[in-house]
Amino acid sequence: MKILIIRRDNIGDLILTTPLISTLAKSFDCKIDVLINTYNQPVLENNPHIRHVHVYSKLHHRKPDQSAISVIFNRLKTYIDIWFTQYDVAIIAHDRWNNRSLQWARISGAKRIIAIGDDTPPVVTDPIPTSEKKCHIVEVLADLTKPIGVEIAPGKLELYPSQNEINDISARLKLPSGVPVYGIQISARKPLQRWQAEKFIELAHKISNRENCHLLLFWSPGSSENKEHPGDDEKAQQIILSCKDLPLTPVVTKNIRELMAAMSLCDQILTSDGGALHIAAGVGVPTVAMFGNSDAWFWGPWGIPHETLEAPEKNVSLLEVSDVFDRFIALRTRVLSEESDSSILPH
Repeated sequence: MKILIIRRDNIGDLILTTPLISTLAKSFDCKIDVLINTYNQPVLENNPHIRHVHVYSKLHHRKPDQSAISVIFNRLKTYIDIWFTQYDVAIIAHDRWNNRSLQWARISGAKRIIAIGDDTPPVVTDPIPTSEKKCHIVEVLADLTKPIGVEIAPGKLELYPSQNEINDISARLKLPSGVPVYGIQISARKPLQRWQAEKFIELAHKISNRENCHLLLFWSPGSSENKEHPGDDEKAQQIILSCKDLPLTPVVTKNIRELMAAMSLCDQILTSDGGALHIAAGVGVPTVAMFGNSDAWFWGPWGIPHETLEAPEKNVSLLEVSDVFDRFIALRTRVLSEESDSSILPH
């Protein structure tokens, strides 16, 4: 069985597809091929369920020294590689089909094309009706396996930072032993998902005053003035300067792999909805997630202990520090209690 999964979206979307990849690989005792963009390629490194990753560059993701012609040439090469493989099944891994993904499915020559939608074109041999129930995106994607006889509840998100990557970032951060490590991730792509620096500062002080712990500060690198890839360097610097009296370490990450490895060192993480949320879940860290203009029931943390806060007026900036702190402590207390209960059960 040669299966191609097409997932052309953002980092978080690809991470949320990893349970689907795992389910198919285990069900058919095979490895899965995927088509993704180059920007997301590091997400799938070391994934044991992957046979081959087909990549293409979006023009706005090309590197500074890369010409538009070379991007188009590489895309043509990917077309040829996919066509020569001649897949048995192509799966459009979106909550609804779209034309560009369908073009890739056609190129694959797959005997069966599976996609979600009530208005799929005839080339989709196995259309799946749009669900009328409120389901998490991971559950929606799990329905894509039903036409080929697989009906298994989806597992956890799967990311695989290597031990070397973890050791390298751990050595760089020089974390103390014997105290919990809490991650605070301050960046969000959408304006209505952003929490103010002042509130992060207040929260950091409340957590540190409550217990002996160490804080890791995460953010999207770069200046907010960068129009193509805006970052939060200025916001992070404001927090760092205001938390000089706290055991807080800024984590400057150069790429997704470093962020994955660093987050895996945390005992718990706070973040807004976005790619970082799903990275935290992918490395198995309990997470408190703040939601503004996105639905927690659809995009919330999957497969990990978590707490979600849905902001008033769908605006994260309106969340109170006391509410976020209470949920952060509630999650930590619950996780510790569950760990304690499991340790006294007979093996």
